[in-house]
Amino acid sequence: MTALRCIVLPGMDGSGAWLDEFATAMAPRLPAKIVVYPPERALGYDALVGLVRPQLPQAGPYLLLGESFSGPIAIRLAAERPSGLVGLVLCASFASAPRLPGSPLSARALARIANALPLQRLPAAFAAPWLLGRWRTPARIERLQTLLRSVAPAVLRQRLREVGQVDVGDALAAIACPLLYLRAEHDRLVSADSLARIRARVPTLSDVAFDAPHFLLQVQAAAAAASICAWAAELPAQD
Repeated sequence: MTALRCIVLPGMDGSGAWLDEFATAMAPRLPAKIVVYPPERALGYDALVGLVRPQLPQAGPYLLLGESFSGPIAIRLAAERPSGLVGLVLCASFASAPRLPGSPLSARALARIANALPLQRLPAAFAAPWLLGRWRTPARIERLQTLLRSVAPAVLRQRLREVGQVDVGDALAAIACPLLYLRAEHDRLVSADSLARIRARVPTLSDVAFDAPHFLLQVQAAAAAASICAWAAELPAQD
């Protein structure tokens, strides 16, 4: 029997650089491959789906994990029912433009605000409360700064615009494999509405809550890996 793998689509930065701890936590039981997006090319969701598709395994069973920004990409690919896909995992993600928790601001409004900001010079201390919450430390803020500076401002703006107008809700109905949602209980960017909308289309989904901020896989790497592996172990056996 071929070993199960996990293909990970990264968050807004597209580098997956801060998913190293998560990949290490997964490795003993379920090897994880992180897909990287071009840091200098302002690609929309359509182009990114086309970029990821040929990187999916051509043989053997695998999970597809979409972190935050990449959830819609993972959903669209899973809806194509590619050979070998046995499970879809969404982490702090969405199928349609999310709303900020406790705020009337939508992702589209946030994109308009970001368009006026000097993103390349934006200090990580500004973004850290939104992404890391009370889990921010000097070391994590420094790592976040490196992450922000690794992506061209035009690329970040394009990705924010894509988030503000995305809607792949119809694709959810075409997904045949089981779905797991990892929910950050202290997410300040993606409200609970996003999970509710996905559940309305996929009532059979499983979800696990974590005491974590939006950067769930970065802060709770071991716990997230354990939950995914436990869920995967209950999936139907695959050849």
